Amino acid sequence: MPNFNIITAMFNLPPESLTLTEDDSTLLLTLPVNPHHCPACNDLTFKIHGYRKQIVKSIELNSIGFSLVYRKRRYICSSCSKTFSENNFFLSRYQRMTKDTIAKIIQEHGYLISSSDIALRYGVSTSTVQRLFKNINVDSKRLSESISIDEFKGNTGAKFQVVINDLITYQCLNIIEDRSPDILYSKIMEYPFEERLKVKHVSIDLSPLFRKMIQECFPNAQIAADKFHTVRLANDALDSVRKQLQKELPQEQRKHFKRSRYLLLSRENNLKKDEDREALQIMLSYSDDLSAAYAMKEAYFKLMDSKNNSEFTKQLKLFQLAVEKQNVSSFKRVLKTTITWKKEIIHSIATGYSNGFTEGCNTTIKNLKRICYSFRNFDNFKRRIIYLLNNPQRYKRRTKRVNTEICS
Repeated sequence: MPNFNIITAMFNLPPESLTLTEDDSTLLLTLPVNPHHCPACNDLTFKIHGYRKQIVKSIELNSIGFSLVYRKRRYICSSCSKTFSENNFFLSRYQRMTKDTIAKIIQEHGYLISSSDIALRYGVSTSTVQRLFKNINVDSKRLSESISIDEFKGNTGAKFQVVINDLITYQCLNIIEDRSPDILYSKIMEYPFEERLKVKHVSIDLSPLFRKMIQECFPNAQIAADKFHTVRLANDALDSVRKQLQKELPQEQRKHFKRSRYLLLSRENNLKKDEDREALQIMLSYSDDLSAAYAMKEAYFKLMDSKNNSEFTKQLKLFQLAVEKQNVSSFKRVLKTTITWKKEIIHSIATGYSNGFTEGCNTTIKNLKRICYSFRNFDNFKRRIIYLLNNPQRYKRRTKRVNTEICS
């Protein structure tokens, strides 16, 4: 919606159009007489039928202590006797608030603020704020060359919803109300075939459902497995070994496992303090399985630091030999998953695509639900999320951009 500033526009009106009432706080606005085309027969008329006064709500004028009364003129057609209201630059049809006030109320939805707080700020009811925002259309049938797909926990209808983001312009493209295969497939297939052909890269977590859907719905797309979820496989495997060991330790020996999760999951090169390194060695000395799991975790991190396909393949063979030698069950599962997703992991390494932006959007969605005390209607939820994530002011703060040269 265009943002018209009524105060600026008033300066361009003739002096006789604005008069100040006796209380010195109310402006009476009368627009100049202009020829109007009849909406029924399109004939031009100057003939005035009458006037009526209408109170207009303008946040700009109210903020400086003035109220506005519009002396609305009605014209009558000389040919067909049709009466109609004059055109004006500041009010939409059936509205008492100025266009710039409505635009500001809608723009407030681009920030983490509830509808009730917006209503309080502009002196209107919450239902008015929601009704104005309901007219915003956020639906789009476009896709990008590079997208990410991820699920998040919602609270309207299904337990989990799906977000689709553009990894080139860093904008939210769509919110799907359910991650169930039937609904997910049907919503994706609503996109025109030309748009689905346009997609070349899709970043996802290690979800077999998403992978199968992408293979069937996006013929030209290659999948990039999100690095965070891949690396977390090794962290979770090591953490399971740590938890099992701590359960079996006597109470007096558990004191040596203070901050154990932080020390074990941190990369060895990131432990700068001598006391941290010493504490780590004490923990590893309690169990051969824990020591082996820690070594494999470091080997897996080195694997994920690979820069290209050949280096990844080489490091994966070394990691596989280590897993087979140490025989730790949790890392056997890590190896199996890594081999299953090898192609997707390599594509992620080659292109640099990840779900980092999407995970940040999921955090914003979580904060929105908390601030607004959740949503009951999915359409309102979807509209608010897309408008918030695509707020131009938020976009300006994003400095990181995908290096498209490596994807061309």
